[in-house]
Amino acid sequence: MKLRRALVTVAATAALPFALTACSGGSGSPSKDTSAPSAGAGAPETRLLNGTRLKSLLLPVGVLPKGYKADPEATRDSGGSLAAPSAKKPVDLASACPKLEASAWIQTSGVEGAAFAQGDFVNASQEEFNQELDSYRGSDAQTVMKRLEQVLKHCAHFKDTSGDTKASVTIKTTTVPKMGDQTLKAELIAPEWEGGTTLVASRVGNVVVTTFYSVQSGDKGAAGLDLTKKIVAGVQQAK
Repeated sequence: MKLRRALVTVAATAALPFALTACSGGSGSPSKDTSAPSAGAGAPETRLLNGTRLKSLLLPVGVLPKGYKADPEATRDSGGSLAAPSAKKPVDLASACPKLEASAWIQTSGVEGAAFAQGDFVNASQEEFNQELDSYRGSDAQTVMKRLEQVLKHCAHFKDTSGDTKASVTIKTTTVPKMGDQTLKAELIAPEWEGGTTLVASRVGNVVVTTFYSVQSGDKGAAGLDLTKKIVAGVQQAK
C-alpha cells in the first residue's frame, strides 16, 4: 500500500491561515528496493533517498523558537520502500490557490514522488511550521519546481473563500540565489489576516524540500527561509 499525504485545510483562527497535513492510505504498490537508481533521458543515474533516510534529515523541534511542539498526526514518512512510478497529473490552476495555505502545498505540482518524509510543529497560538522532503525519479524534481513556480505566479492575487474568513490574498515570490540547485520563496499576506505565511521550495538534486511557516506576527514567517537552509544543507551532505 502506498502511503499518500492528504492536503487538508483547516479554518483560520483569528484570521490566520493555519493548516495541518494528515496522511491516508492510497493505491499503488511500493517497490522492494529501499534505494534505487533514477535517471532521466540522457541523465546520469542517481540514488533515491527513501522515506526513512529523508526522515533523518528533518529538523528537530529544538531548532524552532521556544513553545513549538511536534504534531504526531502530521509527522509521517513513506518508510524504507520506494513507491512505484506514476503518471504526472496536469496542474490544476483552477483549484490550486487555496491549497497554498496548507502545509502539503507541494501537491499542487501534480507530481508524485518516490518517497517522502514530513514533520510538523505547532505552538499554543496555533502557529505552524511544516517541513517536507520528497525524492523524485529522473527529471521529476525539476518539473516540480517549474510547476510550483507556475502555480505561485498564477496565484499572485486571489480571493480565498474556502474558510469562514474571506481573504484577498497576495503572494510575492522571489528566487533565492546560492541555495540548493534552485529555490523559491513566497510570502502570503492578506488584509484580513493577522501575520502571514512564508513558503519555501528548494531543489537539491532529485530531492525537493518544501516548508510552510504560518505565524500571527509581523515577520510573516520569514524565519522559515533560514530553517529551510538548514534542511538543504543536510540534504546536500547526504547526496
